[in-house]
Amino acid sequence: MHTLTGAYATDALGPQERAAFERHLQGCDTCRQEVAELSATTARLAEATAAPVPEGLRERVLGQVARTRQLAPAHSVVDLAQRRGRSWTRQPVTAAAAALLVVAIGLGGLVAVTEHRASQAETTAARIAAVAADPDHVQRSAQIRSGGTGTVLSAHGVAVFHADGLPELPRGRAYQLWRISGQESHSAGVLGRGGALTGVVTDVGPGDLIGLTVEPSVGSEAPTTDPVFVVSAA
Repeated sequence: MHTLTGAYATDALGPQERAAFERHLQGCDTCRQEVAELSATTARLAEATAAPVPEGLRERVLGQVARTRQLAPAHSVVDLAQRRGRSWTRQPVTAAAAALLVVAIGLGGLVAVTEHRASQAETTAARIAAVAADPDHVQRSAQIRSGGTGTVLSAHGVAVFHADGLPELPRGRAYQLWRISGQESHSAGVLGRGGALTGVVTDVGPGDLIGLTVEPSVGSEAPTTDPVFVVSAA
């Protein structure tokens, strides 16, 4: 029950799990405090990225609704409902998954300088949330050789890497994420110089590894240093 605080604060629990956790909250001061702190953080993220509704949006939406034919539900909708109804107890919501859901909320609300950056943030947020909330995701964690802890959550060909406590690198250096397939390494992007970092890796196949190296801040086409973190993606 203690691992469900993040999922509860971000409304990621099903009805049965939510009811059970609320009963647990009545007798657990630690979880009540943690839920309060996580809820406050989520609210601050929303307030910091809130933007006014564009003028004329309501009229445009109503006008489009009037011209759009409503389709009958497809058979796949039934399958989706059955999938979403599965109990989260098959794969408990870990602290790492809950933290990634909060990261996804923050990214999804970003007001970027350009439309392209906003679209990238929304896509990344959607991928993180989908993997973190998937009851069948696989989780691997390991200590990072330079310091800190790294966790990889993966599901359906997408892996999300999240690190905490990474030592700050000097200027001109940065941590770079990789998908390692056999003898080939494919860059998944430069993440930053340290602290808490998150990255998304796509096209993950059976036997692939997720690795982290220290590279020039502009990134490298191939790793130039030994990995400080490597785990299997499945």
